[in-house]
Amino acid sequence: MKIKSLIKKLEKKFPKNIAESWDNIGLLVGDEGREITKVQISLDATEEVIDHAIEVGANLIITHHPIIFSGIKNVTSKNLMGRKLLKLIENKIAVYSMHTNLDSAEGGLNQYICEKLGVETSKILDEKYMDMYLLSVYIKVEFEERLKSKVEEFGLEYNGYKNVYYTSDSMENFEKAEGKEKCRNKNKKISILGEKGKLSNLLNEIKKIHPYDEVAYEIIKTENKISLGGLGRIYSLSEGMELGRYLEVVKEKLSLNNVRVVGELDKKIKKIAVVNGGGASFLGRLEKIGVDLFITGDIKYHEALDAREMGISIFDIGHYESEYFFTDIIEKYCDDLAVEIYNDQPVFKSL
Repeated sequence: MKIKSLIKKLEKKFPKNIAESWDNIGLLVGDEGREITKVQISLDATEEVIDHAIEVGANLIITHHPIIFSGIKNVTSKNLMGRKLLKLIENKIAVYSMHTNLDSAEGGLNQYICEKLGVETSKILDEKYMDMYLLSVYIKVEFEERLKSKVEEFGLEYNGYKNVYYTSDSMENFEKAEGKEKCRNKNKKISILGEKGKLSNLLNEIKKIHPYDEVAYEIIKTENKISLGGLGRIYSLSEGMELGRYLEVVKEKLSLNNVRVVGELDKKIKKIAVVNGGGASFLGRLEKIGVDLFITGDIKYHEALDAREMGISIFDIGHYESEYFFTDIIEKYCDDLAVEIYNDQPVFKSL
C-alpha cells in the first residue's frame, strides 16, 4: 500500500489531535504517495536503526520518539542529524513518528502498562476533550432525502455512534425585494452533530447539492464533548499492599531487573498513578488527588525529594523501560491490519 494509506489507518487508532502541543509527530521524513513493501518498527531513529532499515530493505520506519524535534539549521554529513536525514532521503526511507498521541490513546502506552500490571479498571490522569458542534441546514421538503444521503455518505462519528442527526419541520418566510409578494413554504431543518472542522467540510458538500444559491445554516457549539484520551492512568489496588511487596509485582510483570525507589518499603499503598516516559510534572496534581505510588521514569534528585515530602512513593522504572512496549503495540496493530486487509497471517517478525 501507499504510505498515506497506512498513515490514515494508524491515525484513526492513534489520532494526531491528542498529542501534546509541544510534540512533533506524523510523517517527518518522506513522500506519503510512495509505495511501501517493508516496515521497520523502532523506538528511536538512531543511525544504527537507519542502517538496519537500509540493510533489510525497509522503506518506512515507524518510531515512538520523533527524529526531528527542534529546529534544524542545516542538513550536512558533518553532524549526526544531517547524516541520518541524508541516509533516509538517499535511500528513500520514510519516518513516521507516534509519540504523545500513542501515549494518550486508548490502547496506547499508558493503558498497555496498566494491562501488563494486571489492572482491569483505570482512569485517565490528564484527560483531553474535544468540543462538539451542531450544524443545522434548512432545505425544501423535497430535498430532505438527498441531504440525508449526503450526511450518511460523509460518515461522521460521535462516541461510537455514526451519522447522528436530527430532523424537524420548519416554515420559511420571505418577501422579494422587488415586489410585495410574500412567500411561505414548508421546510425541513436537519441538524448534524460532529467536529467543527468535519462539519465545515460537510457544509461545503451540502452547498454543492443545495437548491438555493444562499444556503440558510448555522453552526453552534454544544455542551457535548468527546473524550480523546489523555496522559497517565490512575488505579487502585483491591486492598492495601506494602510498597516492597508491590515492587516485586511490578518488576515481574514488566520484566525489570532494577527499579529506583523513593519511599519506605514497608509503607502501605493503594492508589497508584502511571505515566510512561518522564512524568515528574504531574507530581503536584498527584499530591492533590492523594496518590500513594507513582510509576514513571526520569526522576531527578530534587523531584524525588519533593515527592518524598508530599508523601508520594515513586518507582522510577526508567524512560526506555516504560516505553519499549511501543514496538509490541504497533506490531500487534499492523498484524491485525494485515489480517483485515489481506486476510493473511501476521506479517511482522523480530529482527
